[in-house]
Amino acid sequence: MNVQRVRDAPRLIEWTGERCVPWAPDPPVIYEHFHRYLFASRLVGGRDVLDLASGEGFGAALLAGAARSVVGIDIDERTVEHSRLNYAVDNLQFEVGDARDLSQFEAGSFGAVVAFELIEHMAEHDQLLGAIDRILAADGILIISSPNKEAYTDERDFQNPYHVRELALEELLALLKGRFTNVSAWAQRTIGGSLLSPLEQAAPASKELQSFLIERSDGDWRLVDEPSPMYVIALASNGELPESSAESLLVDAGEELIKVLDSERQARHGLESVRRELLSVGDALGNERRLTAALQERAWGDEQTIARLQHDLATIEESVSWQLFQRARRMLYRMLGGRESPIGQLLQKVLRAVGRLSR
Repeated sequence: MNVQRVRDAPRLIEWTGERCVPWAPDPPVIYEHFHRYLFASRLVGGRDVLDLASGEGFGAALLAGAARSVVGIDIDERTVEHSRLNYAVDNLQFEVGDARDLSQFEAGSFGAVVAFELIEHMAEHDQLLGAIDRILAADGILIISSPNKEAYTDERDFQNPYHVRELALEELLALLKGRFTNVSAWAQRTIGGSLLSPLEQAAPASKELQSFLIERSDGDWRLVDEPSPMYVIALASNGELPESSAESLLVDAGEELIKVLDSERQARHGLESVRRELLSVGDALGNERRLTAALQERAWGDEQTIARLQHDLATIEESVSWQLFQRARRMLYRMLGGRESPIGQLLQKVLRAVGRLSR
């Protein structure tokens, strides 16, 4: 049973992390949603089905492969338009509607109602179940799923911003039993592990589904009891419940989760290589900075040395010039008959005048 999507149909909605779309990059989300709809499709054969909060539409299309007819309703108009464009099947239609008000449908008009991951998005649980009960036929069945608050929120200390009112397992079952005569439930949890399936079977085999649960503890692996269900899928009816599988298993033959983990591992390896390269470059830059600082310090010392030498040279030059000037002046005065001679005194006056003019 495969979904037939309209070729080249546009995508009018995006992956937000909450509403499941087939192209979501998170394989566990795909496992959970597809498994629920495949499980339900085995129970709705030949029935008229209402799929509440049908979302992207792939689930309703899966149901349409087994049901007589399927109507998917969603509160978001753009989502409904996307579903209509992507899934054009004769026995499938999509409408805009609120699951709390199903007055557009006649009482008893559906043989099955599917409500996956809906109830936690509203506070009016009694109103929702009342609306569903009214449009179900006398032998109609409700197939509903909900996150188990204890495992989904409490144990993980996690808050989903899209959820309004979550229910623990006991609360969900009590709510259903207060409205319907017969209720059964299954635990759902995404798992990782190993599958053994028969190829040749010479010896008699039992119908028992053998299962083992293990977990890592302090570096070792040990057998453990079954964990609390992350999600609960319940079947409720005022008539007899249809025969269903005791257990149901979905296997990803394409191993998308393993591919994602391998990709993340390769990305981590690449990041580690980049980190080592950056550390190497950082060491080289550090050495370069230290060498530059040493050269700058040496250059500063050289500049000081040059300045001191220039100062000393100027001092020396000044000293030599002054000495030569003084010697020349004494020789000149002797030639003129001494400082006190008339010509010597005249020369002193001329030199003083020149000095004043230069200043």
